Amino acid sequence: MKLTRILPKFLAKSYQEEDLRRTEITLQYHKGMVRVLEQRVAEGGAELDRLGGLK
Repeated sequence: MKLTRILPKFLAKSYQEEDLRRTEITLQYHKGMVRVLEQRVAEGGAELDRLGGLK
């Protein structure tokens, strides 16, 4: 969206900087969640392999 069509340039720049900052924070959060979920999947698979070996 072209913010400069509805906002003065200095306000559009400030808004865009804040939006980018928030988006980067959200991205880092989701990357962290992906790491945690990948670890849980790996640990769950290893546990299933270990339990399968007991039979």
